[in-house]
Amino acid sequence: MRTGFVIDSACDLPQSYIQSHNIHIMPISLHFGYDVFEDVRDPEATQAFYRKYLAEKTLDVETAPFSVEKIKALFLDQLVLQYDRVLVIAITQSRSPIFANATEASYAVLKRYRERRQKAGLPGSFYLTVLDSKTLFTGEGVLVHEAVRLIKENNLSFGVVRGITEQLSQQIYGYLVPDDLFYVRYRASKKGEKSIGLIGYHFGSLLDIKPIICFHQGESQVIAKERSFDRTLIKLFEIARQAIRQGLSTQIINTSYAGELDVIRRKRAFAEFEQYARAHGIEVLLSVMSTAGGINVGPGSFALSYIAGPPVAIPNAAGEEAAPNANLTSVHDPISDNWVI
Repeated sequence: MRTGFVIDSACDLPQSYIQSHNIHIMPISLHFGYDVFEDVRDPEATQAFYRKYLAEKTLDVETAPFSVEKIKALFLDQLVLQYDRVLVIAITQSRSPIFANATEASYAVLKRYRERRQKAGLPGSFYLTVLDSKTLFTGEGVLVHEAVRLIKENNLSFGVVRGITEQLSQQIYGYLVPDDLFYVRYRASKKGEKSIGLIGYHFGSLLDIKPIICFHQGESQVIAKERSFDRTLIKLFEIARQAIRQGLSTQIINTSYAGELDVIRRKRAFAEFEQYARAHGIEVLLSVMSTAGGINVGPGSFALSYIAGPPVAIPNAAGEEAAPNANLTSVHDPISDNWVI
């Protein structure tokens, strides 16, 4: 059975991984006045955007998700002919309508696929599953990585994969460290939000304070603050080390950086953490943060995600239960950062 995978372009994964697993992308459109840029996770195009965004801080950008009609066209014109089943994993519906659009499109696809397949001489049924990742950016990526592994290594049915990935989505912890609070506050103010007030913004900028924002189960909170980007990274990596010591559900930690990757690779804190993770059997993935993500949090931002343990058991028989959720680390000074993509 031929299996395909679809993600939205806000999902952070290395380009080499996306290509090796032939993962299809639902682009997010970025509108710059009369210009339109399709974010298809092209690292070079994204780097060019970050350079432009650094030069023009108040660049007026609006995002538009892949529409219902475009998703239907993608499936009916391509995917129902290439695969027998397709798994779609989308950014959390609490931040974007992409999941809702894909779900609505799936109803029409499942009604019309037979005609397309019969004309192409393809026998059999077509299966389509759309999942809400309940997270963003690197969090999406770590869930996609595990879903691909489950299907390719265990040849599981979509019903089983849905149950496991839905459980794992509850255990994802994603973290973000913005380098410049201007971008977070500017984008929030464009949407009429007041997640970072003017006084807090100026105070943070004056003292070079960077927050660590945690994403979990579709919600976000500031869990720590530190002076300087590098010191905040050190604190974030200690959080990740603690998670490794407590045990991860999967052997992957997914990271992304909104800029040239060599900048983050040269940082001592990143190199030491990567070495620590490798010594504990954990692979660290690093990719360029999506353009859609970068316009909300700004160039120079760093994201990290993992799936906390215990591992979810793969059912061998009907009724076998998965492992319970991990508990969220206590947080302080909650600030909601509702970026809509």
